[in-house]
Amino acid sequence: MDEPSAPDHPTIPPGRAKAFRDAIWLYAEWWREPEPHVSLDLEPVLISTACEAVLPFNDPLPESVFEKLFSFLHAEYTVLKGELDRDPTYATAARCFLKLIEHRKVEIERRGEQRHDR
Repeated sequence: MDEPSAPDHPTIPPGRAKAFRDAIWLYAEWWREPEPHVSLDLEPVLISTACEAVLPFNDPLPESVFEKLFSFLHAEYTVLKGELDRDPTYATAARCFLKLIEHRKVEIERRGEQRHDR
């Protein structure tokens, strides 16, 4: 009797999916330091850490998560928008979201420097 074959990719654990979703929702409200935290395995982690936790998973994103993340990808993110539209998985979404987080950190730092220059 043949053994059932393993899936092509692991299935995302519900806790990681929830942490990623929470990270995307918190991003909308994040305009100052420090980077927000979400709960992952009952521990507070940075939203970027929640992204890294879902990088290995190619499960499709829930529609609400896709739409929320897609709404953050304005004109300057055309390439990222195209990537996410072609491959709406957790792995692709995490790569796109990590870039948005890095850009937001730079933006926050730049605004902080401008305040100090006054």
